[in-house]
Order: sequence, then C-alpha cells, then structure tokens
Amino acid sequence: MATDKSKDTEMMGTMMLDTARKEYPYLADKEMSFAYSPNVKTKNQLESWPVNEEGDPKYPRPANIPLDKFGIQVFKPQGGTPINILGDYVSHHGIKTDPKLQEYYKQFEGSLDPAKMQERYAYHQKHYGEKRPYEQWSQMTGVPEIFRGYTFNQFGTPQQAAKMYSPEQLKILDQVRSYLGSK
Repeated sequence: MATDKSKDTEMMGTMMLDTARKEYPYLADKEMSFAYSPNVKTKNQLESWPVNEEGDPKYPRPANIPLDKFGIQVFKPQGGTPINILGDYVSHHGIKTDPKLQEYYKQFEGSLDPAKMQERYAYHQKHYGEKRPYEQWSQMTGVPEIFRGYTFNQFGTPQQAAKMYSPEQLKILDQVRSYLGSK
C-alpha cells in the first residue's frame, strides 16, 4: 500500500507534467512517462530516459518509466518547471521523433564550432567527471545542452545566452522557439 508521502510525490509529478502541457501546448499530445523523485541524491535537476536505456546499477531507470517509453525524471522542484520539461523533451526526444525539430537540430548541429565543443567537453570532464568518449558525450549531452541553453532559457538571461551563439545559430533557435510556442 502506498504511503501518503508517496501519493503526494506522485501527485506533485502529475501536476508538474500537467502544468507543462498547459503552458506549452506542443507537449499536449506527446507521449512520455514522468517520475518525480525528490529523495534521489543527485546534482541534476532532471534526467531524460531514452527508450531502452536501463541506466546502471548505481543509477537505474525508475520503475515507473517503462523501458519501451521515453521518460523524464525530475529530482528537484526547479527541475520540474514547464520550460525545463519542454526543453528536456525536445532536446532528447523531440529531435528524434518530430521531423521539423529534426531539421532544426541538424541545422544547429552543423553550425557548431568543433573546437568550442571540445572545450565544452574538457569542461565537463574537469567539473562534472565526464568519462564517456567525446562522440557519445556530444550526442547525449553536449549538443542537446547547447541546443537547450538559449532556446529554453537555461543559460542565464536571453541577452547573456545570446553571447554564446552566432547570428546563424540564434536564427535557428528562434525558429525553434517560434515553432514550439516558447518564450
């Protein structure tokens, strides 16, 4: 039998996802599993779970995110904001399933400076303990992160974030914002 605390946690997760779907109608018909796990000890605010990714023994996929479904796991309330949920969905799943987002993402990825991406990788190695090979990091973390930074207000103010991107990149990302109805 579920405890009142686990019911409250489940209800909080449902509210986070419902709020994101109301604020960003793009998400309204998107199928995804969702877990709110405030008791998991991690620096991350949220985590995306691709289809068929089990995790590892130290950090397994949550039981309530089925292996055959994309899912988002939120650890901290600030991770469960509507814009963060939209950003994680789009940058980890939508870019693989939505033809328009695939097009934008491919254009954006092609505009990235390989030297700057290598610098970001070195930063992740030094500050976050990144151990994956560059290509794996780039595909799963590096490009999605830089794609999200400006598009979903994750790199400070829009003015601060804009300094990290070329005019060509900002044009692409503004098209993504417009397509998604994000602010």
